[in-house]
Amino acid sequence: MKEEELLLAHHVGDVINILQKTTHHLFDPDELLTVAFDKIGSMTTNTLSKQRKKQEPAVMAELDQRLRRLNSTKDG
Repeated sequence: MKEEELLLAHHVGDVINILQKTTHHLFDPDELLTVAFDKIGSMTTNTLSKQRKKQEPAVMAELDQRLRRLNSTKDG
């Protein structure tokens, strides 16, 4: 998600512009809603909790990788 560009930005306005441009094209809101309501349907709290638990290792690994990249940019 334009992480390198964000790390190189020196002004808040630049960061905001990068985020707005990037997030604007990440997904099609209509398609997202169609999938959420027509294809997935309802999910119980228990099902959501199981899915979160299942995806937690991948999310934590990605966060760890981002943190290492951020720290290496600060150190270098």
